[in-house]
Amino acid sequence: MGRDYHFHREHAGCSVTVGVHLGGTRELELLVDGKAVAVERVHGHGAQVRALTTVLPTEPPRPIEVEVSLPGHVRGEPGSVLVDAGARLPMPEHEVPRRARLTEVSWYG
Repeated sequence: MGRDYHFHREHAGCSVTVGVHLGGTRELELLVDGKAVAVERVHGHGAQVRALTTVLPTEPPRPIEVEVSLPGHVRGEPGSVLVDAGARLPMPEHEVPRRARLTEVSWYG
């Protein structure tokens, strides 16, 4: 069983979000304005930094990189930084509520 994290920042008129799933397989997903633009599966469970790149749909188009810091085996929390033209902008974590599970009562109500 894993845990999901979401980091978000409004940048250059675009909504930039990173989803991180930690578990048996580590998965990273970069979204711009709600659309997936980069996905990566990460092998290994050691601490590492991975980079996802994309181009923002601005005028003119603007390349960005998002660095995701993954924790090691036992402890730690992931983190994320948006890099645009050398500027490093932290991406705050946003809580995403867990999907409610159906209860037995809802089957008969």
